[in-house]
Amino acid sequence: MSCKEWTVLEKLLLSQAVYKYGEQSWLQVSSVLKQNALIQHRQSDFFDDKNCSLQYYGLIEKLEAEKDNPLPVVVQLARHLYIQRIQEIKNALVDGEQELGQLVSEIDLIRKGELDSQLLQMNAKEIEVCSTSIADKPKETIPLDSKLDNQRQKSWQKSVQILWQEIANHKSGPLFLNPIKKAKAPFYNKIVKKPLDLKIIKNRVREGVIKSTVEFERDIVLMLTNALMYNKEGTETYLLALEMLEDVKDQIELFKFANSFLKRKMV
Repeated sequence: MSCKEWTVLEKLLLSQAVYKYGEQSWLQVSSVLKQNALIQHRQSDFFDDKNCSLQYYGLIEKLEAEKDNPLPVVVQLARHLYIQRIQEIKNALVDGEQELGQLVSEIDLIRKGELDSQLLQMNAKEIEVCSTSIADKPKETIPLDSKLDNQRQKSWQKSVQILWQEIANHKSGPLFLNPIKKAKAPFYNKIVKKPLDLKIIKNRVREGVIKSTVEFERDIVLMLTNALMYNKEGTETYLLALEMLEDVKDQIELFKFANSFLKRKMV
């Protein structure tokens, strides 16, 4: 049995599994965690039933449960861990913004000419090579902001990837992870004009097709509304998609708030 520290995400997934299957179904809880794509880096015995049980009751023991709160303790635990996970997302955003801030400062120094002295330290040979190279090429205007824009985009991609993982980790996330199979959904392509799934959206972010939170939200919402449009109202899949849509909107709004807060601090 492993005694390594559990991450906040792993603890959150554990609490969600216990809520779904109960405190007596540790083999089921263990199986769910072992199959979760977000935590596949662990050794096979890390999420065995005994380790899951010990971790869960250890968390419950440390939890300062609200006596007057009508919610079950496991729900209070999940909410507590969810808040911690959101803080991790905010911290990741802060790290990205700090890197961006350093780059902004560097560009500002270049614009003010305060780094010119460093250029003078180049030896004569390097200057000659540079001069020859420049003379042989047509003059180009190098946008100082291009490097900043690239860094800003990388920072956003890094932070939105965490948001994507949170959405994929939703209890209904597996339903939307892969493309819909025609055999299981007759006439799907005739009803849904722009099929989307979580893997496609992830690739669109990585490839730079999706460049903003607004575009990311648009694709996520479209993916879920596709399910609402195809499935009959009141069916299980319809209700799961509707619930996930409401939850995801809250997650994205929180992400937007964290982003806007950090941008205000940068100004």
